[in-house]
Amino acid sequence: MKEAALFIFLIISTVFDIKSRTVPAVIFAISGAVGIMAYIATGTYLSGGIVDELFGVILGAVFIGVALISGGKLGMGDALAILVIGIYLGGSGSALVVLYAMMITAAFSIVLLIIRRGNRDTALPFMPFLLAGCVLQQIGAIA
Repeated sequence: MKEAALFIFLIISTVFDIKSRTVPAVIFAISGAVGIMAYIATGTYLSGGIVDELFGVILGAVFIGVALISGGKLGMGDALAILVIGIYLGGSGSALVVLYAMMITAAFSIVLLIIRRGNRDTALPFMPFLLAGCVLQQIGAIA
């Protein structure tokens, strides 16, 4: 159920990011609140899962800091999405999602450079890559 809520958040965010390059703050707020409620409802904090969950939130906070100092190279919405993913998946899961998303983004960027459809300043919406990274992370969790 937690994963379904995360995927709904990422799909909605991806649509907004592609169409308007922004994701409404209310989507982050609702998704984060649902993630916290799901965390409490599942009781994983009772089994020592709180440390990994805190690392997920810390990872999101680090990316918020990067967004603030990067001059817009990383959007605040992308950083908030990483924070929400951290709430749902904890530190190890969200770190894998971000790693996969960055690798896919890099490969896509290289293709754009090769076919001369972009340059080093071309801005890409990151939510679709976070969604793809989450799919890959979940496939790895199943396998």
